[in-house]
Parts: sequence; C-alpha cells; structure tokens
Amino acid sequence: MPIMPAISSGARMQGLVMYLAGPGKANEHSNPHVVAASSRSVFAAGGAGAGMNREHAYELGHALDEARVVFGTEVTRRDTAALKAAQERGVKGSAAIAEATRDENVWHCSLSLPPDAEALDDATWSAIVHDFMEGMGFDDPKAADSRWVAIRHGLTKNGGDHIHIAASRVRDDGSVVAKWRPHPTRGGNEGDFARAQRVARELEVKYGLEVLSSYNKDMASRGRAHAQDGATKPVLDAEGNVVREPRIAESPSVTLARRVRAAAAAAESEAEFVRLVRADGLVIRAARYDKTDPRAVTGFSVGLPATEYANKHGQPVMHGGKKLAEDLSLPRLREGWIDDANSRADALSAWDHADERATTPREQTAPHQRAADDTQRATSDAEVAARLRAILTPLAQSAATEADYAKALRNHPDVVARPRYAKGSTTEVTGYAVALHTRLARGADGKEIWRNASYLGGGLALKDLRQRWPDSDNHRALAASAWSRSNRASAARADDNPLAHRLHDDARRWQRTVTSINDPHSRAWHAVAADTAGAVGAAARGLSGEQAQSLNQLADALGAVSGHRRPTQPQAVRSYTSARRVAATMLAAGRDDTSLLWLAAMKQVLAASKAISEAMAAQGHHRHARHINEAIGVTQRRFEGQDYAPARVSAPAALQTVPRTATNRADPGRNRGPGR
Repeated sequence: MPIMPAISSGARMQGLVMYLAGPGKANEHSNPHVVAASSRSVFAAGGAGAGMNREHAYELGHALDEARVVFGTEVTRRDTAALKAAQERGVKGSAAIAEATRDENVWHCSLSLPPDAEALDDATWSAIVHDFMEGMGFDDPKAADSRWVAIRHGLTKNGGDHIHIAASRVRDDGSVVAKWRPHPTRGGNEGDFARAQRVARELEVKYGLEVLSSYNKDMASRGRAHAQDGATKPVLDAEGNVVREPRIAESPSVTLARRVRAAAAAAESEAEFVRLVRADGLVIRAARYDKTDPRAVTGFSVGLPATEYANKHGQPVMHGGKKLAEDLSLPRLREGWIDDANSRADALSAWDHADERATTPREQTAPHQRAADDTQRATSDAEVAARLRAILTPLAQSAATEADYAKALRNHPDVVARPRYAKGSTTEVTGYAVALHTRLARGADGKEIWRNASYLGGGLALKDLRQRWPDSDNHRALAASAWSRSNRASAARADDNPLAHRLHDDARRWQRTVTSINDPHSRAWHAVAADTAGAVGAAARGLSGEQAQSLNQLADALGAVSGHRRPTQPQAVRSYTSARRVAATMLAAGRDDTSLLWLAAMKQVLAASKAISEAMAAQGHHRHARHINEAIGVTQRRFEGQDYAPARVSAPAALQTVPRTATNRADPGRNRGPGR
C-alpha cells in the first residue's frame, strides 16, 4: 500500500486547523485527534491524542502560528499566472506584483493510503509522520525548531486511510523553512513536491508497505491537482445536500492525456499531430527553449478551452506534455513521426499557426461572426427537425406494430435510426434517436445531426407510439429483434465497405504483434500499451454515454502503463504500427461509422489488452494489471452481443495503406516496441 502525499500552501493556520478538527464539509470527519506533533507543548495544545473540540483547535492554531506572529515574518510567493493576468488587464509595475503576491506561511500535506489498503494504527502513523517531517527538512537539527501537527479524522470519501499535516513555515527563531533544498545524492536543488515523493518511497520500504511501482520499476505516474479533482465533485452543505453540481466530469489532466495520446497515435507527422489536437477542440502551444534557435520547438503545452475549464483569471489551464505522461513529451512522441526537411518545415508552420490561434482565439476576435453562425445553426436545426417529422409521421401512422415501425425506419433511404436501451440492458428499448442521411443534412463536422424523437413532437416519442400498438410478450420480442437489426443496419451495409475490412485486418495484425512478444519483462510491452491506449481513446471520441465511458476507462488503464522511463531515442525510430492505423481510422470516421468500426476491431483490441495486463502482472505491476482487467470486463459487458466481423472479401487496390519510406519502416527492435 503506497503512501500518497499531496501538498498545498495557504495563509490561515487557524482556518486549516479548525477545518481538520471540525465535522468537514459534509460531516465526513469522524473522531478528529492528534497523532503526532513537533513538540510536547504542541501535542498538548491539540488535546494530547484525545478527541478534539473547538477549544482544542483554537489553542492548537495559536500554538502553531506563534512564531510568525511574534517575529512578524512574511512568507510570500509570486504567482506568475496572476501576474500575467494583471498585466493583461493593464496593471503595471509594483501594482501588478502586489496583486500577484501570495502569502504562504502555512504548509499542508496529506498522506493517504489507497482505498483497498488496510488502515494503520495511530502509533504507526506517528512514527511515519516524524520520519516524513525530518526528511522534508522541517525537523532539522541544524536549524531552529519548526512547529507542526498531524491530525487524523477518519477515512477519505473513497475509503482510504489518511492523516493531515499542518505546519508553520516560520521557525522559532523567525527564519523560514525552505521549500527548495539540496538533493541528498544527485546534487542540485529539490522542491518539496519531488522531495515528498522520494521520502514517501523511502518510508514505504522502511515500514514494509507496498512501494509505488512508478518508483522502483522505472514506470512514471502522474498526480493530479487538488483544484482539478475538487472540480469533479459536487459542493455540499452541512446536511449533505448538493449546493452546486460538479464543474467537470473528470480531472482535465486525465482527459487531456487520453485525447493527446489518441492524436499522437493517429498522426504520422508532427504537423498532423498539432492539427489533430486543434481539430479535437484543444488549446495547444509550443514551448521554445532552445537558446541557439529561438524558433525551434522543444516541447508543448495543452489545455481544455477556457469555456470548459479555466483558472480564476478566465484563462485555459495548460499542461506540459511530459506533465501529462512520460510518453507524451515531445521528444518521445517524435520517435514515431516522419522526420525529413519537409516534415520539419510543415511542423514549424503548424506550431506557429497554433500559437497565433491560442493567443487570439476566434471566439474573441469575431463575436459578430459567432452570432451569425449561431443563427444559421438554429435555422438548420429547425429545418432538420421539420423534415424528420415529415418523414416519421406517415411511417408511424402506417405501422401496425412497433416491429413494423422499426423495420420501416431501417429501410427508409433518407433517415437513420438507432434505439436507446435501458441502463444495463441490451434488449429493453426505451426510446430512439433519428437523423437525416448525410447527403441531406450534416453538421459542421460532416457527421449526422441526431435528434431524440421525444423532442420532435407530433406524438413521435416511443412511449406515445406504444399506446396505439398491441402489447404482448410476443410483440415485445419481435420489436426488440427489429430494433436490434435497425441498430446493426449500418453493420450489415458495411460488408461492402473496404474501410471496415481494412480496420478489421489492422486489428488482427496488431493482436498478433502484441501476443508475439515472448519476453514478459520486455520494455516493448509499454510501447504496445501506448499504441493500444491511443486506438481505444480514438474510438471513444466517436462514441457517447456509457459506451464512451467504458472505452475511456480502458484507455486510461492502458495509458497508465505506457509511461516507462528510458532515454529518448532518435526521431522516426519507431514505425507506424497497425494500432496507430486503427487510431487514425477511428478519429477520421463519423459517429455512426465509429460504432461499427469499433465493433469490427473490439475482439482483437481486447485480446491485445488482455495480453498487456498479463505482462504487467508478470512485471510486478499488479495494481495496473487489475485496472486493465476491470476495464476489459466493463467494456465486454457494455458491448455484449454486438460483436461484428466483416465478411472476408478483397479490398480494392486503391484503398490499400500507402507505406511510409523505407527509413521510417526500419525495424525498431524488440526493446523499442513492435513495428507492425
């Protein structure tokens, strides 16, 4: 059971202690009490291990903050994001600096165990905390004492055992506890975030806990910011009622890693990667840190649009590629892209254009155009709805049974229909959605414009239509069968579609490539996990609802084992694999086509994922292996009974995949990942 530290800073010691000793935001705290402290006096102020009340919290806060108050020491940090925002608003000089200065005299760190780990007793936590604070430099025999306390108040919302450390950064002689300190072995300075991870790994070994696999197995993992995780949770009042719904469904760093990995897998060149990321609606900026060539791009940062997630200044929250995952740094990604003079020039042009768009987004520069687009879209939506009603109304009136209606929808040349099933069911139809064929109407992305029949009016909702049709067990069974055939109509027509055949063949080749890796400890497994995660993530972009969620879960589980640490290799050393062709096909497909294409590749992709999980288990990554297996199970249940394999026919020669140059198809070697 690894120890997971999470650090934050603030200015109000009294407020932090009151929260830790109080009932919590939703009465989730139970039996708050002190388990360790920097001195006997601080331990006594917090109740000496007994259950804490408001008086204890008040005395403890004053005891921890005493040195700062007596010496008047200020501990500040300049917030670069706030400074930039102030300067953009026209605030100049010292006024901008003052606005961006933050008081950070309070250091707060939680130490958590996974939800499935056995809880520790108070004595063990006390010993761990004392060793942790010594390793962090707060308990330094060469400096004056610093004051801190460790409070335990029950389990996290996820059921994990944990404690909180509240520490003052002002020592008893008025000096400040430094966040940056020399690294004990490799030289150079080390920040408190990195130091906390290193000390936690050392304590896991000392106390016989499970050592985090990213530390002792050269496989990197990434944490998430408290603010991002907090945005995924509802705000509750004292009674536990929801005051505000979550701002976002999942942490932006998780979403970004998945979508960037899908774009990277699908792209054959760096320029194509930039354009795919932008086409996916993300904000991407180049990092140029080469002092010899100011135009050279050495890295990138990416973020969700400010309309989806922004900081308090209204700006996108950007994440560096390597901060998202070890394998998403630009040098690592370049290993799999074409590298020649033309591609480098094209990439530089794409980065320049992306930087211009990130600085002056279209939404800000052309509000009148946006309003005109909205008006045109509304008109188009109304026309689509009217035409759908005109088609569906006579079909519903002439249908004698629900099965007849489903069959009529399936056979109509101008409309496409798909049923909506009850949660957890693959047979119980609760509604349906319809769209005009793309030759008649299409959205801005070139895909169908789907409409829920319940919103079309005219009594076309399925619950209204069922009132006029016979209802019996036999009729319900016939209707379920007809809807199922309607849902698979595109699959039946796809037997003549070479794209489905090519994708199915690519998936089969990828399965053979993955399962042919004989050494379970080969680093090639991390490379195939990255490409498989990209393919699954690309398929999820074209799906919705629970189907997309199941694929996202699988893509995240696979992506978690792709970020192994290793030296960067030359550009274009890795070939364009079959899994990457699957990813490219998925991203380019329409929403309905994606459903079919995923079903055509699902069996092979899941088999490859299973082989990856077995290799991870053999390497000792048991937690990651379990997560992959769980995601495979969820995906299998979500798509149960929907397997599809195209009929074996020869595809036209014109549609065969165009090979890359001979230099780009060089065999990367076993340790560099598969080349097929």
